[in-house]
Amino acid sequence: MNFADLIPAEEIWRESLLAKLRDYLPVRTYERLNDCNRENLYRTCKSCGDWKRFPYHCNLKWCPLCNWRISRRREELLREWVAHIKQPKHLVLTRSNFALLTRTKVRSHGKDLAALRRTKCFSTVNGGCASTEITNSGNGWHLHTHLLVDTRWIDMPELQATWAKQIGQDLAITKVKDARGKEYLGEVTKYVCKPAEMVSWKPDDIWQFIKAIERTRFFATFGSLFAQGPEVRRAIAIRKHEKSNGATCECGCSEFVWRDETTQNLADIRRGLRAHCRRDRLPHRPAAPRPEPAIQAPELPLHQL
Repeated sequence: MNFADLIPAEEIWRESLLAKLRDYLPVRTYERLNDCNRENLYRTCKSCGDWKRFPYHCNLKWCPLCNWRISRRREELLREWVAHIKQPKHLVLTRSNFALLTRTKVRSHGKDLAALRRTKCFSTVNGGCASTEITNSGNGWHLHTHLLVDTRWIDMPELQATWAKQIGQDLAITKVKDARGKEYLGEVTKYVCKPAEMVSWKPDDIWQFIKAIERTRFFATFGSLFAQGPEVRRAIAIRKHEKSNGATCECGCSEFVWRDETTQNLADIRRGLRAHCRRDRLPHRPAAPRPEPAIQAPELPLHQL
């Protein structure tokens, strides 16, 4: 058996990113990635003081250990929404490859998607969501978007021509297929970039990708899904609450203080010192005085009396 088979693939990808980006990432970001799933967070109940330990997650959208959680949250949202519609469609919009990936280019793509939703060919769409993915297979950067839309019918020739005009191309590849099955969720909720592909890039390309996606949204809802978003999230939260049997702490309290491992250890030390000081401050009771021994007069012989 290969030793690498004993290590999760996500851990190997994380180590590869750490090695390639050592001279690129800011110190704080590098530490967050390095500590992800290694350090712990401690949740202390404000009422009873009981604490539990949870693994720390950096929540970087390009972290191999965290991006699947983002995908899972999106999948929960879409499963709840799709249950209320009858004609879901999976739509794919692509554009030509380009050499330099920048934040401006990514945001421009998002503006093109927003403009497309205001055109005539999208008038039959009641709502949906869009998830953008970035790939690079050696032929330049490729941006494409997966959309899950609620519509009975959409004019694909008109959509293809409208999208090509919007992005300034003579031709653009678009696809549509029925999404009443479950296989569409893996496409619509997939990562911004597959970790296995990202770690194969050169360090300069990885850093270019990270800078381009910084403070940029890659998942958006619109129409009926945007309007129902708060209600859907509330239903998911209620279901999770019921699954956890209500109270999060055994004492019934739901208010907590979160600390990292160092802060938790310091808090435990302070708590121990305070308890020790309280014991030292207890009122001191003086010991009862020992009775003095009785003094007996010496017995005199009879001839001395």
